[in-house]
Amino acid sequence: MTRNMVTATNTLGQLQQQLDIISNNIANVDTIGYKQSTATFTSLLTQEFQNQRGDDADRQTPLGIRMGNGAKIAQSQLNGKQGSLQGTDRSLDFGFTAENQYFKVLIQGANGDQEQNFTRAGAFYFTPINDDEVMLVDGQGNALLNQNDEIIVFDGPVDNIRLTNTGTLQVSANGVQQEVDLGVVNIQRPQLMERVASGYLSMPNNLEELGVFPGEVMVQMEGELRQQIGLEQGTLEQSNVDLTTAYTDLIEVQRNYQFLSRAISMSDQMAGLVNGMR
Repeated sequence: MTRNMVTATNTLGQLQQQLDIISNNIANVDTIGYKQSTATFTSLLTQEFQNQRGDDADRQTPLGIRMGNGAKIAQSQLNGKQGSLQGTDRSLDFGFTAENQYFKVLIQGANGDQEQNFTRAGAFYFTPINDDEVMLVDGQGNALLNQNDEIIVFDGPVDNIRLTNTGTLQVSANGVQQEVDLGVVNIQRPQLMERVASGYLSMPNNLEELGVFPGEVMVQMEGELRQQIGLEQGTLEQSNVDLTTAYTDLIEVQRNYQFLSRAISMSDQMAGLVNGMR
């Protein structure tokens, strides 16, 4: 296999990953609170070959031939840009108006354990847990958490639902008012978060290896910080995927893929010509 084939093959595999990222963005264009991902590329290591004969003539370029080995995806970054808000007039729909703020939610992990995740999908519901109590859950049935990481439970039946400017949910049941502070975090470094599903993020387990403290990645919106919470009742934040840009990127990746595939074909044809001359 020639070096041209190796270089093209290395980059083809990375372009396939970028194609998967763009396709996932397009598939989630209607997912509430979804944040698109963007791929950034970097060059692989270059190799230098010192194969020039002795030459006393002046030259502008350094000695040796430098050949690259293709490109790879350096990072898949989460784009935290604010999505548009759509009015629903539903009292249990909450849309964020501030970037990088997320609800805390408890989901079932792959190993069966419950894990704390984070989402901007604010379509919530009440589900009964017994004859007298209801629990606040998201659209997937996962329990919402308050600022103390506790499951949110009200004495039911619940009516007169109201959300304050500080993210406090107030309800009444049989004339008795109840309230709870919704658990909200501000993710300072979203590029370090791991995407668990289309609308859920989780804290990575290798922060120590990265030399990062959890407080640098995420801030709990508690105390005075709750004044900075941006929530609007009766609305839902739409996906921030721009279809026009996504389709443009998709076409560009496909053309790059075709170009590198053609480079492999031409290298194979040239190798066939050389073998035929022998």
